[in-house]
Amino acid sequence: MKVLNNEHSVLDVTKTGPNWDFTTLSIQGANMGWEKPAGTTDLFVSQSYIDLAGLAMDDKTIFPNAISVQRSTFPALGGPALPGDSFQVLDVLTSIPVDLTDFATFSDWLYIGPGMSGTSLNFEHVLYARRQRWTADLDTQSAFALKADESQFGSMSPTASDRIYSYRLVWLVEVGGSTWNRLYTSNVRHILSVDVSEEPLYQYLMRLKRSYELQQQPDRD
Repeated sequence: MKVLNNEHSVLDVTKTGPNWDFTTLSIQGANMGWEKPAGTTDLFVSQSYIDLAGLAMDDKTIFPNAISVQRSTFPALGGPALPGDSFQVLDVLTSIPVDLTDFATFSDWLYIGPGMSGTSLNFEHVLYARRQRWTADLDTQSAFALKADESQFGSMSPTASDRIYSYRLVWLVEVGGSTWNRLYTSNVRHILSVDVSEEPLYQYLMRLKRSYELQQQPDRD
């Protein structure tokens, strides 16, 4: 068994006028690797990957047996936020790369869910996904956020790819007249417990072929 991991930094953003953007004097270590897709006012994405090249060189197949998300602290709000102000967080691990700066892709992910019917990925692509919705915690005068909902889904499918792609999205949703003007989230770590096995040659070659077919773009395996 092997334990693989990838970390996404704190996201720290401030609202000025109608738009959210990265906080100028941010907390230490925040906003590393985060992007704001063009044409959006309230969406931020972080894209990375776990390198499996060393295993792929040995013709090994990765068999996930447990996937989780570790969070070191809690989100905080500034403003203060009003009842109904909320944000969604989506953590996703896939076996093929996805361009989350593409409007159609992140719209599918936010409104339907990666790997669900009607999206650009299928069930096999998405090894793991977790969606959370957080709201202003009125018991703390909206200084912090309270988790209101969480769902987890994914295929845990074996992969012969040389990378597992790691994504995190944060989408801010405000009520009318909101005075909410700052959010910082926790950093998180995507953790995979996997078994590594050398399959029979024919089976391994068929898995490589399947990985290539799923990508439907220039091969990165």
